Amino acid sequence: MLKIGALILAAGSSRRFGDDKRRSRLASGQRLLETTIANVNPRFAEIMVILRQDDNHLAEELQKQFRGLLTYLAPDSALGMGHSLSDGIKQVSSWQASAIFMGDMPFIQPETIELLLDRYSLHESNQPIIVPTCQGRTGHPVIFSKAYYPELTVLTGDEGAKSIVRAYADHVIQVPCLDSGVLRDIDVPEDLSHPSE
Repeated sequence: MLKIGALILAAGSSRRFGDDKRRSRLASGQRLLETTIANVNPRFAEIMVILRQDDNHLAEELQKQFRGLLTYLAPDSALGMGHSLSDGIKQVSSWQASAIFMGDMPFIQPETIELLLDRYSLHESNQPIIVPTCQGRTGHPVIFSKAYYPELTVLTGDEGAKSIVRAYADHVIQVPCLDSGVLRDIDVPEDLSHPSE
């Protein structure tokens, strides 16, 4: 069976937000990071959340709430998202593919995740990079075949995996969808309230 895991990046410093946005509550009353995990939870063989080095208490809380959830405290998270992603991929080398989620993107619809997984399975033998698009823009999550782990594990700085997507453009499969959740992240407190569609 193809083993696809979900890697949720939640080790950022929330500087623009002004507080720890991961614990902030959405209009639904649910906490931001918990909502992101809940949306991902039933659809993957394993889920790992990448947290900051000092997030021991948050890791314990999440593991109590979500059975089987894996967490990793990234030692270099303060150096940028590239470091957190690199550290995370090193922990999941047994996965045949990794879907990279952003912890501050809680509005992605379950149907979109299913669509992306189906598209990956369809093209698995071609070592695809699956990228959702909405309104002509690329979004998250991005699914990477294991073939790209060597490049992912040497990322640094704050750009994330965009350079790898560009370098292997001929393997990228864009999946159009109507889900604006693939684009919407939480940068400032005003972003917490989800406008009615």
